[in-house]
Amino acid sequence: MSVNINILSPHMDDAAYGLTLSIGRFINNKLLVTIVNCFTVTKWTIVFVSKDIKEVSLVREKEDIAFNTIFNSSIHIINLNLLDAPLRNGYIFQYKPFEPDEWDMVNELKNHLEKIADGIWLCPLAIGNHIDHAICREAILQLYKKIKVIFYEDMPYAYRISEEERMLHIKELEERLQAPLIYFINEVQHCTIDKGQAIRVYKSQLNDEICAEILAHMSGLAGERLWGEAEVIDLLKNELSC
Repeated sequence: MSVNINILSPHMDDAAYGLTLSIGRFINNKLLVTIVNCFTVTKWTIVFVSKDIKEVSLVREKEDIAFNTIFNSSIHIINLNLLDAPLRNGYIFQYKPFEPDEWDMVNELKNHLEKIADGIWLCPLAIGNHIDHAICREAILQLYKKIKVIFYEDMPYAYRISEEERMLHIKELEERLQAPLIYFINEVQHCTIDKGQAIRVYKSQLNDEICAEILAHMSGLAGERLWGEAEVIDLLKNELSC
């Protein structure tokens, strides 16, 4: 029996930016893919759409649906309808420990995730210190001993730091987990999706500069890099026969 793939996406674009090639490969191998979008109530856009929260949230949901159509709408999408950072607290990046209300958000998200089917969870590394990404990762870490977890690189943030800084981030996570992590690259040559074309459906979130950063990171790796304990990485690789 094939393993289920559950992708924790802080917003309605993070899974696409970090995992488009991987998602395509999962689906080509007949794996059931679920994307759990967390902070989906938002008014954040990179270009003006509206000041209305409902309208902006709907625009972003339609973009996510357009992304899914690239995969013949075979991705199961769950929207948790949590408020994103600017609506909750007015800031985006984390420069201090979680506030009590942020720990409440971690626990709320953890409770949501416990209700979802077993499988491998793909979770953002929280590179870049976006508070929503950090909350997602912390919720997964609270469940880490109960579930199978692989981490993916947050884009475009991972591109904006050096490889040395990325490895330091991994080392700090290994110390937190008390376990070594290895990486696996879903190589471009094994994937059938045009990532640049796919991520451009997020028109309210993506400009040419950000798109170029995401694609440059992909080109530098010749794919998308995933991190996890060897046993879980091997389980995923065994599922990817094509």
